[in-house]
Amino acid sequence: MVDLREKVVQDRGIIAKIQSYIPGFSGYRAKEDLRAADNMLRLQLADRLAAVRADIEACRAAMVEDGQIEGLDRVGTLINKFKAVEGEVRHAAQGYSGISAKIRVGEAELSKLYEYDLGLLTAAAAMGEDAAKLKAVTDGAAIRDGLSRLSAGIDGFAATFRKRMQVVTGTEV
Repeated sequence: MVDLREKVVQDRGIIAKIQSYIPGFSGYRAKEDLRAADNMLRLQLADRLAAVRADIEACRAAMVEDGQIEGLDRVGTLINKFKAVEGEVRHAAQGYSGISAKIRVGEAELSKLYEYDLGLLTAAAAMGEDAAKLKAVTDGAAIRDGLSRLSAGIDGFAATFRKRMQVVTGTEV
């Protein structure tokens, strides 16, 4: 996987590279790059959760088509969990903001947050695999097991993301 911090630096463009030589601007520029990378990571996480949710919705549609009414309420609850966590991730406060921001995170802290993000991306990928498997099963017990794995996965993901946000907001205990 490409390090988004490096990608942001590569994608700066010629004007941004020139501006990085202006005294006093380079530190601010680097922090803005960290902010952009943080935003890119969160959007990527939210998009991956949306993809998993789409697979779960496809499973629900297949269940309805096959007349499998049992378990539809669990599927609906799971879809709603995914929607809630996806929104929380997509609209969370950014890691480093500008000069007048209420929430400030230093570069070292933001790098620590990237470790959380890697864990979150890994968890999202695992849930994606589970959701793909769920689409292929028709047995009621296998569907229940898949839903349980996905429910535990999104609960763990949400807890990790909230821990990450405590680091961002400085409310970690």
